Amino acid sequence: MRMRSFSCAFWLLFAGFCLLGMPTQAQEEVVAEEEAEVEAAKSEKKKKSKKKGKKKDSRKGTSAKDEAESPASAQEPAVVNALKAFKVHNAKVNTRADYYVYLYSASWCGFCQQCMPVAVEQYKKMRTSRKVELIVIGGDKSEKEAIRYLKSYKLKAPGIMFDALKATQFTGLPGCGFPGFPAISVVTKDGRMLKNVIGASQVKEVLNNWQQIIQEN
Repeated sequence: MRMRSFSCAFWLLFAGFCLLGMPTQAQEEVVAEEEAEVEAAKSEKKKKSKKKGKKKDSRKGTSAKDEAESPASAQEPAVVNALKAFKVHNAKVNTRADYYVYLYSASWCGFCQQCMPVAVEQYKKMRTSRKVELIVIGGDKSEKEAIRYLKSYKLKAPGIMFDALKATQFTGLPGCGFPGFPAISVVTKDGRMLKNVIGASQVKEVLNNWQQIIQEN
């Protein structure tokens, strides 16, 4: 009887111990599972973060490339950029031209007047080609007089005032050449001078041969 009682007591204690230990083991398993899920979530988050960072870097690289190739970000030609500092009258400048012709002319200059009919005729050809723009550097006292002078010959070319150019000590316009009335300069859009002459006969010759001058350069 005593042995049976002792045996029963032992098994009861053992069963109780097991019952008490089971919840603890289950809890540990749950905690382990939760920790594993947390670690897995962190690992997934890191992967997504890396992918997102690569996409941003790729977008930044593409954006920088697009900006570099964009016409808006490209540097403007020297002549076009320089003309921004001057008040242009009579007409808008063709900013897409590859060459520019500067014609010094004034209403008070008889030799200038001799060149104007040739300038009008050749400017029509320049406008047709769209590769060449004529800029008249007017030597009149006022902008109003300079515009009236151009309109009297029906010359629809843009113009700037000689005094404005003189104020820059003739450095404000690339390749403006030796100033005089009449005088003419042919330059590239970057301001490289191709031709510069002074005097009515020489000016007429350049006006009549601007296509050849450009082709040779």
